[in-house]
Amino acid sequence: MNASVVRLAVIGSRASWGRLLGITAGVAVGVTLALLLGAAYQGLSARDARSSWMSASGEYVVGGDTGPGAVTADTASLGNDRVLLAPTTDRHEGARIVRLDVAAPVTSNVTIPGITDLPQPGEYYASPALIDRIERVPSGELGDRFGTLAGTISDSALASPDSLVAVVGTKTSDLIERPVTQTVTSFTDVSYRASTNYQTVAIVGAIAVLFPVLLLVSIVTGLGAAARRERFATLRLIGATPRTVAAIAAAETAATSLLGALLGVLLAALLGPVAALVSVDDGKFFPADLAVTSLTAATIVAVTVAASAITAGWRIRRAGIGPLGQTKQRPEKTPSWLRLLPLVGGLGILITTTVAVLAGLPVPRVGTVVIIGFTITTVGLLVAGPYLTLLAGRIMARRSMSAAGVIAGNRIRRTPVATFRSVSGLVVAVFMVSVFAGAATTADQGVAPGDGPGLLPVSSLIQYLDPMFAAANPAPTEAVQARLAVITGVTGVTTIFTMQSGDGPDANRLLMSADAAHDLNLGPVPSATVVSIDSDALSGAPAVFTAAKATDVAELTPSILLIGTDGSTAAIERARTALQVDAIAGTGWMPAGTRTDLADDRLQSMAASFANLAYLGIGVATLIAGLSLAIATISAMIDRRRMLALLRLLGMNLAGLRRIITLEAAAPLLSVMAISIGLGLLVADLILVGLTDGGRSVGWPDARYIGALLASAVLALAAVAVAVSRLGQNSDLAAIRYE
Repeated sequence: MNASVVRLAVIGSRASWGRLLGITAGVAVGVTLALLLGAAYQGLSARDARSSWMSASGEYVVGGDTGPGAVTADTASLGNDRVLLAPTTDRHEGARIVRLDVAAPVTSNVTIPGITDLPQPGEYYASPALIDRIERVPSGELGDRFGTLAGTISDSALASPDSLVAVVGTKTSDLIERPVTQTVTSFTDVSYRASTNYQTVAIVGAIAVLFPVLLLVSIVTGLGAAARRERFATLRLIGATPRTVAAIAAAETAATSLLGALLGVLLAALLGPVAALVSVDDGKFFPADLAVTSLTAATIVAVTVAASAITAGWRIRRAGIGPLGQTKQRPEKTPSWLRLLPLVGGLGILITTTVAVLAGLPVPRVGTVVIIGFTITTVGLLVAGPYLTLLAGRIMARRSMSAAGVIAGNRIRRTPVATFRSVSGLVVAVFMVSVFAGAATTADQGVAPGDGPGLLPVSSLIQYLDPMFAAANPAPTEAVQARLAVITGVTGVTTIFTMQSGDGPDANRLLMSADAAHDLNLGPVPSATVVSIDSDALSGAPAVFTAAKATDVAELTPSILLIGTDGSTAAIERARTALQVDAIAGTGWMPAGTRTDLADDRLQSMAASFANLAYLGIGVATLIAGLSLAIATISAMIDRRRMLALLRLLGMNLAGLRRIITLEAAAPLLSVMAISIGLGLLVADLILVGLTDGGRSVGWPDARYIGALLASAVLALAAVAVAVSRLGQNSDLAAIRYE
């Protein structure tokens, strides 16, 4: 066939150029997001593997051990093949600092990734982010905790540019009695295995964002299929075979998809540094973490082009395009209730898994099961959509009292698959938004301990003392109190004791009644020399004092210091630093923390981190869905030119056509949208409960969720408005000139 004829059939008008540009842009957006999602997942694993050396472990040191291989206060007893390691979590202004105290002889051959030499007592290596933090605040608030800076930990040993890590040189005698101290022989052969929950949440998030992307690519590659039908019919009229027409459609789509995919690769490379700024699990990415490999890029480009071309060719062959004047819309097969089975099956997997976990039954590879259940549920929603749309069309056709409602209902009833396809992107987006928003609510559960009558102020530091050191040296506690008392912003220091020879709950939380009444001022105190305070008061419960049994004060061992402050960040950090610098009475082995610090556990941090990702995913999914809906609506308008022109020929005005278009868009949205919202929140709850053994569940979504739903509604209205604005040119009587 003449190449000029083919060229005219494909790009013979301005509208054709617009369609090709639309396909190119849509594929570029889809490929960009797909590449960034894949790179982000690989980056999560890579950065955790880089920092796995911080999880090095060995044999715990038992103070006083004199057996073979025992470590004494003499550094030489370590030898050159092992070091003492005491890991702790320090804090500054709410941020966690990984602190690794290390004791080793100068001649040690043990190496730590990211640093040149092992630090000696009084020296430390720190990550760049921690060095920046130390330099911007007074030394008494942070820098004095570590000593003299010996060097910087390189990026190759850090998870993130935001990582706060310090490797501190310490004397053997200071570490040997700490309960957390271990002897470690290697930091470089630490086996790394990512958290199953961590991986599961990341994969679920990637799938959730990828579905709208795939729908966008599918809708975009079909853009203008109806407009092409007449041109392909013209080719059939002058002798082209169905196979030739299908090949032309496939080649056209392949060329535009290839261009769009290559643009997507370029955009992914350009946007990588921007995407790296998104904080996940307490830190951003290094730009190299999101670099797309050549193999990955080539694979995604090849798959995108092949899938687009095959789909386009198959659609044209299936359309049965004949010579001009014989092209009719193929009737759809009526969807049946069997389309509900995948949705029910996916929910069944999630519900069964959650019930089994809550019942304490073993569930092998629970993360994988959750991913499978979530994926099947999402696919099931898309499969069930046409059937639900069919039901909505039948109800509208029977109950409507207007001509527009009857026409719209019957059109939906006859073409439920095509009707649902137009809104499928927004329906899936609302489902994903509900899943994201529901999962994000877990970050708000128990985040900030409150203040109030009878509650230990959140501005008070809690310092646990080394029990062995304190039992042998109770007197230095007074020196600690004296040093803390002169710090600006410290309002008082209260000592909680443990009875050396006592047992029962009263023996673990004892204090002088005068201190309880004057310093703590948490409520009524019994008139007794020594009183006990319930242990839950340190974690946020109202304080309850009871009179303790008569005891010899000399038998009391200091166990906890409560340092009251004026609530300023500077006062809290100065007191925290003073406790670590002096290390008097064994206070240096476990950094002091407030009730807020103690509540800020790892699970809570991950929840807050993934909440940030959830709202980012909400924005991405909503925008993609809006674009998909607009394109699909315009494409559907082009598809229905003949029907609209016939209605105009029968006498219906543009106002009536507007009502038909609006009802055709509203019916499937309303019929599936409410299901999507409820289903999304249910799936989020099942995933959270299943992965955390019931430890977390979905709460009420916040205003951002309502905003996302409103944005979806606005996008739907905008898409309908765009379609209505094109009614004039798509209902022209020329569309039926061959009838």
